[in-house]
Parts: sequence; structure tokens; C-alpha cells
Amino acid sequence: MTADMELPQRLEALMDHLAPEETVRLGGPLLGLEPARQRWELVEGNRLALSRVLRRDLHLVRRHRAELLALLPLDGNVTNQLVFPLVTALGRRPVLRYIIDAVGQGGWPQRANASKAAYWVPKGPSVPGWEELFVSVRDGVMSVADARAKLRRLRAQPEQTDNDAVADLWPELWLASMRAFVDCDDDGLRRRLHTAFPLAAAHYPPEAAPLREEAERIALAQPERFGRLLDGSTGYGLAI
Repeated sequence: MTADMELPQRLEALMDHLAPEETVRLGGPLLGLEPARQRWELVEGNRLALSRVLRRDLHLVRRHRAELLALLPLDGNVTNQLVFPLVTALGRRPVLRYIIDAVGQGGWPQRANASKAAYWVPKGPSVPGWEELFVSVRDGVMSVADARAKLRRLRAQPEQTDNDAVADLWPELWLASMRAFVDCDDDGLRRRLHTAFPLAAAHYPPEAAPLREEAERIALAQPERFGRLLDGSTGYGLAI
């Protein structure tokens, strides 16, 4: 089963289990749409609903960790709706570790999807309780200064620090994404992969030189598609 067929089924199954009253189902106006549009509407609706359910109760993320992580290679990850609850509940490190493994195996669309998910890892709020602090400040229950101080204390907890340390993992993501870019012969998927890794030789060990040179050859042959690789504006985890 292809990812675009599997994702709507998995999202609906999870929603039926976690919050059936909020599940978006095929019916009403959706019945008059083309099948591809129906799947798109179901994915968009249930992904958003699932994200809201998970943000309300992060214990659900921990309880259904495996099923939720398995959605990342199936989704295009053009939104943060799946990644942010995972990062908040589990920390950045386990999420990025899963993504790196997913980029290195499976079908090319799934690898490209997983690679795109990595974009959101450093951007997501990774401290459980931050949303409650935001609401407290918004409602006038807590001052901004007090909220910031509490957030610093939460971030300083050893478990949180360990779960958020990802600097050493980015080179693994770059290599996995670059290998997928080189080995995949679909330029559309390559375009989705190419923003994940930098091209500069300084970011790679000497043994990766042949792979990097092949990626550069592909980019030079199609600068209109992969120009960002050539101008140094790619590589998740870098200040670009």
C-alpha cells in the first residue's frame, strides 16, 4: 500500500481510538469529491485533530509513541502537526533518531517524507508544560519573567537536557539524506530531500567524499532544481 493510501487509514484509526467524537469521516460534502481530494481532506482534517488531541494530553504521545512515530514517513510533513507533539513529549533526540533511521530505509517517498520531518525537530517546543505557561501568561495568572524563569528550570532538568541534545545527530541525518538523494532517481523526491543536507565538504568525513561529489554533480546538472545546495543554504540543524 502506498503512503498516500495508508496515511488516511492510520490517522482515522488513531483518532477512532483516542477521540472518536473528533474523527473526520468520509461523508457529507466529501462524498462529491474525487477520491484523491477525499484522501487529502481526510488527512488534513484528521492530522489537525490528532495534533490537538495530543497537545491536550502528552501522556497519549508517550503511550502511543510507536504508532505516532510511524506516521512521519507516511506524511509529507509540510506542517508541524505531527512532529511538535512528539518533540514536546519525548524530546528532540529520540524523534530525530527515529527520523534518521527512517531516512535510511523503506521506499523513496517514505524516506523523503522522513527527511522533511527533521526540519521541524529544532523548531518544536521541547519542554512539557510550556503550553500551560503560555496560557498562564496570556490569562494574566503569571508574569512573563516568572514564566521564563520556570521554563529555564524545566529545561535544566537532566532528563530534559539529555533528550534535547541533538548536535551530534545532524551529521548522521545529512549523510542519510544525501545518500537517498544520490540513490533515488526521481527528481521530484530529490528536490524534497536536497534541503536536508549541506553540500560543503567540511561537513563530512573523508570517506564520504565520493558520495558528496556525486551529489554535487547532480546539483550542478540541474541548478534550477537544486540551486540551494550550490549556494550553501541547505542543511537542517545549521544556521542557514
